[in-house]
Amino acid sequence: MELVQTAPVKFAQRLLDRYSLKPPIDVRLMLERYAEVIDAAIPIPGIDGVCLNLKVPGKKVRVVINSENPPLRRRFTEAHELGHVIIPWHRGTIVDHVNPEHVEEKDEYWAFENEANQFAAELLMPSKWLVQLLESTSDLSVCHARICRECEVSALAAYIRMSALLPPNIIFISEKGGEVEFSGRTIGTLASPPSWGSSFDAGAYHYAINHYSTSLANRKLHWWQLPDKIEAVATDPRPWREILDDIVNDIDVPVDDRQRFKMSVNGVLSAANGAMKRNGTHTKDAVVAACLQRFNDRSSLAAFAGHPDFMEFVIKRAEELTE
Repeated sequence: MELVQTAPVKFAQRLLDRYSLKPPIDVRLMLERYAEVIDAAIPIPGIDGVCLNLKVPGKKVRVVINSENPPLRRRFTEAHELGHVIIPWHRGTIVDHVNPEHVEEKDEYWAFENEANQFAAELLMPSKWLVQLLESTSDLSVCHARICRECEVSALAAYIRMSALLPPNIIFISEKGGEVEFSGRTIGTLASPPSWGSSFDAGAYHYAINHYSTSLANRKLHWWQLPDKIEAVATDPRPWREILDDIVNDIDVPVDDRQRFKMSVNGVLSAANGAMKRNGTHTKDAVVAACLQRFNDRSSLAAFAGHPDFMEFVIKRAEELTE
């Protein structure tokens, strides 16, 4: 469990060590050590903050924070701007945009923004502290809520930070008012999280090993740990092709659509099998688990995945694919 030690992360760690800082970090105090800070309503939509006179000889760095933003967003902006101030090669004037898709800037600008975000995340949620928390607390939703409260960061910022440290096969959803406020998954997870703004479905990951849930303010934080392998043995004497035909008959797939439907089923199987080959876990049990993630991801195959013989079919196909 380790974050990538990029240069911006190392600069933040040096600052943490130099001042013996622990969460919650007094970011405003730290920023004021290095710059003149001004709170002001920025009239241009989509701008969180501005850094002026970065590394300009004879001039004091000035930072403008958009006072119209909510407190947690302003706090992250302050940490982000401090990153611009501390990172040596960030120079001149930098305007921090919220919606990059609406702004035409050089690649160097977005590289600087990414580096300032890395710095801010490490400063607000130090990796040493975070690793200790994750290793000492098995309930991921409790960890998530603690990070939000103790580091004074948003639920989304805490999720992004956690997901970089967690293994594959994990899904996250923030539920608010019966809807998905935002969602995500860790790298290597085959199952897809639901779309932001869609209706929340508590049973979407019914095959999960664990489901953790904790309330935070007016939302619920959900974390699912999905299996990376499923040890199962087929007991049905029928070959997989016969099982497939019988399932297709039972769920009333129109005759004209059956060939296309079967191709979709085999496409999902091939994708799951290929993923396991690529990550070096090409076993029958791993392919079965991967198929569960892939099939339960597709509403068009919900009836197929819900059929009583579905697992028998998957196990037999996985056995053949991994022989």
